[in-house]
Amino acid sequence: MGKQKTNIEFIAKDSRRRATFKQRKENIFKKASELSTLCDVRTCVIIDNPYEQRYGYEVLPSEQEAIELLHGFNGMPSKRRSAKTTNPEEMMQQQTRKAQEQLIKLELENRELELEILMHEYMAGARAMNEISPEEAEGILWVAEKQIRVVQARIDMLSSKADNAENSTAQPFVQEAPAIAVHCKKENVKKIQESGGSC
Repeated sequence: MGKQKTNIEFIAKDSRRRATFKQRKENIFKKASELSTLCDVRTCVIIDNPYEQRYGYEVLPSEQEAIELLHGFNGMPSKRRSAKTTNPEEMMQQQTRKAQEQLIKLELENRELELEILMHEYMAGARAMNEISPEEAEGILWVAEKQIRVVQARIDMLSSKADNAENSTAQPFVQEAPAIAVHCKKENVKKIQESGGSC
C-alpha cells in the first residue's frame, strides 16, 4: 500500500501534533546537515519549539554558528538580501499561479480532445451537421487546420529527406556522365569509320 498524502493543515490532536513536530524537525535538521556536507555551504536552522520548556527554540548546527551566519546575512545590502527570500504568502501565490496555469492548460487539452472526438463522429456519420452548434463547428475547423499543419510539416520533412537521399545517389552518376559521353562518342566514330562514312 502506497504512502498516503498528508493534508497540510493544523493538527488538532495534541499527541499527534507532538509526534509530527518531532519527526519533521529531525527531517529538517538532517536535510540541512546533508546540504552543508554535500555542497560545502554554511547552513543554520532555527526552530521555535513550543514543547521545549527550558529554551523554547532549537538551533542547528550551534547557536554561535547561527549567530555568525545571520550577522553575515544582515550585513548584506537590502536589495541583495531580499532577492531570494520568499515569505509564506508569496510562496502560496506562486503555487496558486502555477496551479491555475496548469488548470488552464489541462482545460485547453481536454477541449481539443472533445473537438477531435466530435470531428471524428461527424466524419464517420455518427453526428449530423445540423446537430453541431456554430461554436463547435468553428472548433472542429480549428482542430482540422491544426492537424493539416502537422501533416504538412511531416510531408515537408519526408520530402526534404527524399530529396537529400536522391541527390546523394545521383551525385556519382553525374560525375560519371562525362566519361560515359566520351565513350559513346568514340563508339559512334568507330561505327561511322567502319561504314565508310565521315563525322
